[in-house]
Amino acid sequence: MPCPTDTDGALFERLRPRLKAISCRIVGNEAEAEDIVQDCFLKWRVAEQAALTTPAAWLTTVVQHQSIDRLRKRARDAVAAHTAMELTPESPPAPPEDSLLRRAELADALARMLSCLSPAERLALVLHEVFECEHADIAATLGTRPANARQHLARARRRLREQQAEAPASEKLNRELIRRFQAALNGIDVPAMITLLGEEQPMSVHTSFRTEACANDAVYALAA
Repeated sequence: MPCPTDTDGALFERLRPRLKAISCRIVGNEAEAEDIVQDCFLKWRVAEQAALTTPAAWLTTVVQHQSIDRLRKRARDAVAAHTAMELTPESPPAPPEDSLLRRAELADALARMLSCLSPAERLALVLHEVFECEHADIAATLGTRPANARQHLARARRRLREQQAEAPASEKLNRELIRRFQAALNGIDVPAMITLLGEEQPMSVHTSFRTEACANDAVYALAA
């Protein structure tokens, strides 16, 4: 005998816990089971309910099929991910000359800053471009106002652009200076950078700086 139409969803809600338990046993995950049961509910709402003799059996079958389909999709996704990893070529190790070139670029960037920028300008530039500090933090570090920090940054950028047309900085920096600069960049070490680039020490340092930037790539651009 056909069942009456479940217009208010009361029948489905009575069966929901049982359907979820069936799905959870198949997929092994409650969250996925809830999604599957909800998909089943959407199918139930558009089904010819009046033509179903045993709605509970129909709903159970739908949930079982959808749960099995979810398992098959999970397996396909795992195989696809594994295949993609196998097909992805491994990055070859960087040749030794690349390391030497990076050190040369780093030394040139530092030499340019030391030769044409004031301590406040080079600090404003490195803290903003490399360590991604806000103007207010830079101003606090320099003991000035944010507007002045912006001016230091603007002058530093302008002077570096102007110097590009001139001969490269001729100063030969000692290895220890370059090593300290590299270490401060790699370690995102703001106090060490201030000690290296600042004129008068110590300077007040606030710790609200963001440190997720890639320091090396940003500072190499200074030498471009």
